[in-house]
Amino acid sequence: MLGHHVLGQVAALGELAASRWDLAQGDWVVVEEYLPCGQCAPCRRGRYRLCPDTDLWRGGRRVGLVPVSEPPGLYGGNAEYLYLSPNSVPHKVPEGLAAELAVWALPLGNALDWVLGAGRLEAGETVVVFGPGYHGIAAAAAARHAGARQVIVCGLERDQARLELAAALGATPLTLSGDHLVSAIGDLTGGSMADVVLDLAASPPETFTDAARLLGQGGRLVLAGAKSPPAASVDTSALTRLTATVVGVRGRAPQRVRQSLELLRGGGLGLEKVPTETVALSAVGTMLDRMAAGTGPDTPHVVVRPWQDRPARERS
Repeated sequence: MLGHHVLGQVAALGELAASRWDLAQGDWVVVEEYLPCGQCAPCRRGRYRLCPDTDLWRGGRRVGLVPVSEPPGLYGGNAEYLYLSPNSVPHKVPEGLAAELAVWALPLGNALDWVLGAGRLEAGETVVVFGPGYHGIAAAAAARHAGARQVIVCGLERDQARLELAAALGATPLTLSGDHLVSAIGDLTGGSMADVVLDLAASPPETFTDAARLLGQGGRLVLAGAKSPPAASVDTSALTRLTATVVGVRGRAPQRVRQSLELLRGGGLGLEKVPTETVALSAVGTMLDRMAAGTGPDTPHVVVRPWQDRPARERS
């Protein structure tokens, strides 16, 4: 059952679960996708994303990827109810934060981890983001909030609507590639190039080649997009000369989710400006078909509301 970024309201829970997670019936929670073992060295340090049981490349289990044949069959967010296993990682939504903004908690948590953690962004630095999807938009918001002097978001010609959203958050949008992109970044930065580059694009692999060429002295390249095909050509001598850092990332640390929830409650990130396309559970298949065909919505933010097409009397 699909659906791995989940926000929901607690319908019922036992005494032990209530104590363990500090939750009560009726609380709103963000549920991380990880189903960690809780016993390995990464788990003991709270690094659930590194638990072997959550490693997608090795058949790991996650919310949204557990077969419905595994009882009780409710491990995905595209359903009216989600079962929280004892190994789930939920976060209580703070008072005063509307659900419409709380749904950004996980993508923003990822962005904070990649921009501030892996990217080590400092105030006054320049950030370049490849890919104006919901992670790219969240990364632009996170970088601006962290005091970046300049945020540049790169996309394709077909991404114009999403690049306009990035611009509304204070970013500079670009649709260039190769030598033209390198030249444009040089012009925008006065020749110093980028301090942090985030490659969030799943394809093509050439974006990684371009991303590496945009780094300035001591630059940090954060690679989050799993390329298909994975091959890419990079001038490693240039990376050495620049004393650059290249780091791969996936997911986020739990504290980044808590940080994102507090930032969203405080406001000022601008993510409320991003339109939300709401889909009923009965229309999820059609939406997935549209996305696969490249005819999905202009906004990168699509939210499934499982109870949307149910009469109000059935929701209570």
